Amino acid sequence: MTTQSNQEIEVREKAPVLTEDTRPGLVFRPDVDIHENEEAYVILADMPGTREDRVDIRLDQGVLTLDATPTESDDEHRMRHAEFRAGGYHREFRISDDIDTDGVSARMRNGVLELRLPKTAEKRPRRITVEAA
Repeated sequence: MTTQSNQEIEVREKAPVLTEDTRPGLVFRPDVDIHENEEAYVILADMPGTREDRVDIRLDQGVLTLDATPTESDDEHRMRHAEFRAGGYHREFRISDDIDTDGVSARMRNGVLELRLPKTAEKRPRRITVEAA
């Protein structure tokens, strides 16, 4: 995704870390796919190993923030061997005023977070019918 000024959603550029983060453990930037149709933008974020109750989504002053904490092991399912590093997830997006913020929805399935950001009525294409005279 490019960083043109006329985009509806743009990835927030990574800023250099000038202070220590207070979040414990590893934090990863989840890979995303962003789709657009006439009605909405759909963001698919890969967050393997995360349950829906561990995901925090915030929309504040035009910034959509995704945070997830790793699912903790319980006594019944102790990790014996892992070939990937476990950690939390963090990603931010700057969104435009063309998004209907009241209609934003999210669901989690098989480690993929799906966010649906509907467009405002003014930004949706409108079909005009031609009437016979």
